[in-house]
Amino acid sequence: MNVKGTVNRVELIGWLGGEPTQRFLPSGVGVCDFSVATKRFGSKDEQGEQTFDTEWTTIEAWNGLGDICQDRLHKGSRVRVVGSLHTRSWEDKESGQRRSKTVVRADEVLFLDAYGNDE
Repeated sequence: MNVKGTVNRVELIGWLGGEPTQRFLPSGVGVCDFSVATKRFGSKDEQGEQTFDTEWTTIEAWNGLGDICQDRLHKGSRVRVVGSLHTRSWEDKESGQRRSKTVVRADEVLFLDAYGNDE
């Protein structure tokens, strides 16, 4: 979506690093959270070989999409996620410091594993 000359769009293809978790807001809205691992080029090692770094991204899938993700995804699932960046901030209750976290709020999740293939 283009809003006044800007674009906030993320597309990732990767693997789930753990089991998805579902939480419910006081309003009753469900949110499914999961982390997706993607690879990117890193530096070269001592022998000149290319290394790869793993990037972990937290995904939030809301409402019905979240329900489907909770039912279908598991650790190791391969997915394509399209969404937008969302940053929330809060005050840490223990330290009083301001904290923030940026996540991808999913608009689309494509399951890249064969359906019913729970190996």
